[in-house]
Amino acid sequence: MRDVSERKPQFGTKAIIWRLPQGWRLGNILNMSTHRQWLEHGLDGLPEALASRVRLFRLAVASGAALRNRLDREMAGSGVTTQQAALLQFIEACGDAPTMGTVAQGLSMTHQNVKQIALVLERKGFLVIEVDEQDRRARRLRLTPGHRRFWARRNPGDFSKVQQWTAGLSDEEVRQACALLRKLFGSVAAQVPGGSDDGPA
Repeated sequence: MRDVSERKPQFGTKAIIWRLPQGWRLGNILNMSTHRQWLEHGLDGLPEALASRVRLFRLAVASGAALRNRLDREMAGSGVTTQQAALLQFIEACGDAPTMGTVAQGLSMTHQNVKQIALVLERKGFLVIEVDEQDRRARRLRLTPGHRRFWARRNPGDFSKVQQWTAGLSDEEVRQACALLRKLFGSVAAQVPGGSDDGPA
């Protein structure tokens, strides 16, 4: 058995201990075990079309978590997390200094989460938080030259790692996977309520 500690605010600072079988994590549908038993768990009696969609969901979540963990380990020594890197890359893709609200909406995050990450990245010298000239309540995120120097050094090695991690797929399978995942992402993003803009942009 494995102990997992989860802090519940409603219980103060006391830690709630969950005991799980070795190799399993919290949750039912989000369990990260790679065993077939996990993939098929709870699907008996479901229409096959629905069961297949649940399998897709589980595999997508598990794959995303595994890749994020690998990248976090790869970047551990740099002081930048995968989430921070994603935010920086999104800002750069915007082509200009986007508002926090734009970033929150684009990454399906809350305005408060974007603000917290941005403050950390500002302290690290990756970006500057500026007051918007048109709307004094809004804040824009502008990347620094240090950000670009950092990725110029890292990208060759990081891209090489991504090639290793995806080596199980042929080039054609990668193209197909990108097309399908892009379609899935667009569908999911379209269903997200407009609740990410919970503060000034």
